[in-house]
Amino acid sequence: MLPFQQQLNYDGTFPEFRLIDGPTVRQGRLQIKFRDRWRAVCTQLTNWTSVDTGAACRSMGYSDGGFWKWYLRNNDTYPFVMPKPDCLPTAKNLWECPGFSRPDQIPLSENLCQGEDDLGLYCWGPPTFTGWPKHWKGIQLYNSPFTYVHEDPDMVSVQRQSYTRMEYIDILFAGYDGQIKNVTPAVYVEGVPPIMNGLRIEYSARDGVYFYEPSGPITIANSTIAKNRGHGIAVDNTTDGRVFINMTSIHNNYGDGVWYRQRMSGANLVMSLPSQRYKRQSSYYEEEKPRLDMCDTHAIPDNLFFPHLIRSRLTNGTIIDPTMPNPCWVVVSLPPRLPYTYTIQFMDVKNLNPPSIDSSTQLVVCDGNLTMNQCLTEKYKIPIYNGVFPQSISL
Repeated sequence: MLPFQQQLNYDGTFPEFRLIDGPTVRQGRLQIKFRDRWRAVCTQLTNWTSVDTGAACRSMGYSDGGFWKWYLRNNDTYPFVMPKPDCLPTAKNLWECPGFSRPDQIPLSENLCQGEDDLGLYCWGPPTFTGWPKHWKGIQLYNSPFTYVHEDPDMVSVQRQSYTRMEYIDILFAGYDGQIKNVTPAVYVEGVPPIMNGLRIEYSARDGVYFYEPSGPITIANSTIAKNRGHGIAVDNTTDGRVFINMTSIHNNYGDGVWYRQRMSGANLVMSLPSQRYKRQSSYYEEEKPRLDMCDTHAIPDNLFFPHLIRSRLTNGTIIDPTMPNPCWVVVSLPPRLPYTYTIQFMDVKNLNPPSIDSSTQLVVCDGNLTMNQCLTEKYKIPIYNGVFPQSISL
């Protein structure tokens, strides 16, 4: 039989189960769509068996899975109380399990789950929905060449702009990587993102568009991203932070419409593949070099454009004389008489002083002097705690 003569039995419906509040649609808080609402699952202090969790993952179109962690309840709706699904190894869906056999008797009660956490699962393996091997891989862009362009007419800051453009393209039924025999985003981008205009991305076996560590602004316009089995748009570990979505419809995706996570120092959640090419499962990345350390250098040359990556680092055991000026300070000259907002964003925060020594660390933002460490008008005084990211500050 010729390829065009084949009839494909394709399952285009989404499951009534999903995983949310996790790094991917395969990992997170288990929810069930029951009586027209998505509800978290409460087990009444009972651990589901590996057979139960495997059946739950097969209900979502994955091969197998297991328990991941407990989630703190949001109290957004009445939970779905299921202490014992009692599934058999042959169950392909939770609705085939004895615990789910009588939906009219399944309780929905906050009182039964008072003080308990929600069930979180981790699913793995190739997908199981009908017709998934017929998907193709999609488009992957790695480290496209780029140039620097002025972001504003006054030449205050510059940004990276890719030479790559993606315009007026239909990407349908993508998301299957034959090399790893598993799903992948329909469009995968590492490095500086291309300008995207007039795209139609639908029926992907995973995310519609996935940006990993984008080092420039993301621009998507006049596009439709819908009916994908992952997130519509996923922005992971961004170093730039800017996402511009204009005249674009993002709807009916299995995961979030837009899933966003800024870059933070340290390790990502999981490392499950040894190959460094598939960075989505890689847990470490190369740090970007700071422009200066404000404990050593206290001024930024005027001929450098925004943005500036500034580090403040004092090693443990450094003795600071309270009668002397603080050793860590920097003067940043802002162009006068220009109607711009300047933002301080925190990329990594560590304070390893133990609470027992009764010390405090603060970041002070003020109008200052160009030549010496002296505040004229204090604007912000921000306490620094270990691992706590302060809110971004606009000046």
